[in-house]
Amino acid sequence: MPIGRKKKVLVHIAKEGLHLDEESYRQILKGVAGVESSTQLTKEGFEKVMRRFQELGFKGLLSHPQQPTPKGRLIPSDSPQGLESITSSQQDFIAYLLETLNWDVNHYHAFCQRIIKKPTALTKRDGQKMIIGLMAILRKKTNPHPSLPHGRLCRNMKKPTI
Repeated sequence: MPIGRKKKVLVHIAKEGLHLDEESYRQILKGVAGVESSTQLTKEGFEKVMRRFQELGFKGLLSHPQQPTPKGRLIPSDSPQGLESITSSQQDFIAYLLETLNWDVNHYHAFCQRIIKKPTALTKRDGQKMIIGLMAILRKKTNPHPSLPHGRLCRNMKKPTI
């Protein structure tokens, strides 16, 4: 299935940001994803091309590309919308975070059990809670406290752990 308009735009933003001429751009598309044009890119091809652009120096549109931001807004706790089924966008974002954290399914299910008291997120509110929790873990993993040897504090003693 081809990628959407927003991802095509991102490919072209990266192309312009890297100052690639048309020939170099087409060679990357052909060599990395096996396509002639961004309109032919699949999700997998898009990810490969974007990885290649990052290797070439493209930083992305976020100020901190390693820390993704969710697209949605917080659902108020009393809103019936939170009881609707989890969206495919939320599922895709959770899958991205799990891949980034390098977690397996069992680790994810244990985390779900701890956060939402269920083995997996089924509602929008559950998805929101899981995304917030996974992003917090990702932030801690990618930006540990710089003054501590291992980036952690012992809860009781407030001293660096060794």
